[in-house]
Amino acid sequence: MTFSANRTSPHKLSSRTVPAIVALAMTSSGALAAPAQLYGRSVIVSWTEDRIQTTDSSAQPTSMTASAQLSVYISAAGRPGSRVSMTVSNRRGTRTRSGNRDAVQGEGSARSFNFHGNTMSASMPRGSAGAMQISVTFDSGFQSCSAHVVTGKASGAQFTRVKSMITGTEHDFYSVKASGESCRVQDGNVFGN
Repeated sequence: MTFSANRTSPHKLSSRTVPAIVALAMTSSGALAAPAQLYGRSVIVSWTEDRIQTTDSSAQPTSMTASAQLSVYISAAGRPGSRVSMTVSNRRGTRTRSGNRDAVQGEGSARSFNFHGNTMSASMPRGSAGAMQISVTFDSGFQSCSAHVVTGKASGAQFTRVKSMITGTEHDFYSVKASGESCRVQDGNVFGN
């Protein structure tokens, strides 16, 4: 299966990069452990998505912008728990709706985390024919970070059908372009427990 990236990026993707996202998202168990410097700490990545998708009110594909966030807490045992959140506003910006999904590595979640040196990658399937990978690079002291988000859908697939975190209904995503990534590291549990 080949995969086409939905991202305009200064980093050129090789023809193997996006298929690897899908393979990782579907099969990885996150075998590479988190570095001890991240134990008891949280990593928060935010970005913007520009999408062409169907909506609750229209089966005709339309443009939509969403604010997205991945929050990860690495426990004292080195186990990541995570939440992906999405927020959308209507065209006038007068009504905002949000939703999220939580996952703990190793508890039947398809969301997978891998760590290598000063990098963390989060891979997850997205709908019926899509996937997303979030790559985080930490500074030498694990005090700050930068992030890069890549999304894609299977080559030949016109769209990927995704269940909305906000409404629970299914939408067809024809394209998703991520931009404006930011990243931060903070002490303690971002989920507050």
